Amino acid sequence: MRILHNMLETGVHLVKLNGPLNGNLAEEAKQTFVNMYNKGARRVIINLEDVPFIDSRGLAVLVAGLKIFNKDAQSFRLAAPQTQPGLVFELTGFDKVFQIFDSVTEAVSV
Repeated sequence: MRILHNMLETGVHLVKLNGPLNGNLAEEAKQTFVNMYNKGARRVIINLEDVPFIDSRGLAVLVAGLKIFNKDAQSFRLAAPQTQPGLVFELTGFDKVFQIFDSVTEAVSV
C-alpha cells in the first residue's frame, strides 16, 4: 500500500490510499493520521478509490482515524469506496458511523 497526502486549497487534507487496507499496513495508515493531526490537520478526506479490499484491521484503523480527529464525522470523511470496502461498511453498520461519499469532489463540496 502507498499513502499519499496533500492539502487542498480549501484547507482539507486529502489522504489517498493505494492497495489493500489490511493488517500488514494498518499501522502505517494510523501513524499517518496521528502525524497529520499533530501537525494541525483538522479536516481529512480519505480517498478509497484505489483500495480494492479492507479487512477488520483496515476497518479498525479507519475507526482509529475517526477517533484521532475528535470523533467528528464532519472532520474525517471517506470517499469513493470500491465494491468490497463499501460492502464491509454496510455489513458492519459503519456506513452509519462514517460520512461516505461517492467521490472526493462530493466529499469536499459538502
